[in-house]
Amino acid sequence: IPVHTFHVFTAVSSIADEVTGKTTQVTDPLYYVIAIAIIVIIAVITFGGIKSVTKFSDAVVPVMAGLYVLIVLVLIVLNIGKVPGFFAAVFVGAFKPSAIFGGAFGVAMAQGLKRGLLSNEAGMGTATQASSIADANHPCEQGFIQSIGVFVDTIVICTLTALVILVSGVPVNYGAAAGAELTISGFTATYGGWVSIFTAVAMCCFAFSTIIGWGLYGARCIEFLFSAKVIRPFMIAYSLVAILGATVDLGLLWSIAETFNGLMAIPNLIGVFLLSGTAITLTKEYFAQK
Repeated sequence: IPVHTFHVFTAVSSIADEVTGKTTQVTDPLYYVIAIAIIVIIAVITFGGIKSVTKFSDAVVPVMAGLYVLIVLVLIVLNIGKVPGFFAAVFVGAFKPSAIFGGAFGVAMAQGLKRGLLSNEAGMGTATQASSIADANHPCEQGFIQSIGVFVDTIVICTLTALVILVSGVPVNYGAAAGAELTISGFTATYGGWVSIFTAVAMCCFAFSTIIGWGLYGARCIEFLFSAKVIRPFMIAYSLVAILGATVDLGLLWSIAETFNGLMAIPNLIGVFLLSGTAITLTKEYFAQK
């Protein structure tokens, strides 16, 4: 949650910067107003349960995702001459001898795995909670849908976002400090200042829907481990964690998120391995039916 709340803060402050014409500092009262608003909204939506979360996500995410992809595609068309250079730079930079033997390849691979894990949640076990309530005729149907989701998140959306940044020609700040503002800069360099508002709104919606989704996951886990009586105190504490997005360094937030994501993946991957035989049996059964 802290990383996603940081993205919400970044998005809202970018909108404020565009409207007011001045840069919003972390110490400004606006940041604390945003924090309070996020806490209240998270609490209201998540206390409503799965139906409330689903209703919000179904109304916001598809529209924002569609418009985001459309604007990205237009940006790529406007900079179509730079696209071949983008792919050349990616592959040449990744596989040239100096990158492989100099350790850059390993760093890039590790960074990609960490960011990919945050993007698609593959192997973490969190997606199973959403999939378990899906209306499917066979478990494999939902399994294939989840596999497609990983492909769309990682290969399609992340590649489009990388294209936005690199073909726009904005300077890239490497390291943990590179956040959502880099993508916003890529859009602004092509379209002008007006698009930063839409981009910020889209990122805010994506990040916020992730926050409330993970809150629901946590509530279900707390209910399973303890009892339903603990859900309300947990959700209050979960909502208050949003304040970290306004006060903690982004590099530290990434470290926290990556550590806990890795810890989540360890028991889940062990469980996946132990259930692999069952998964193979069900898959064979599914294709036999078809």
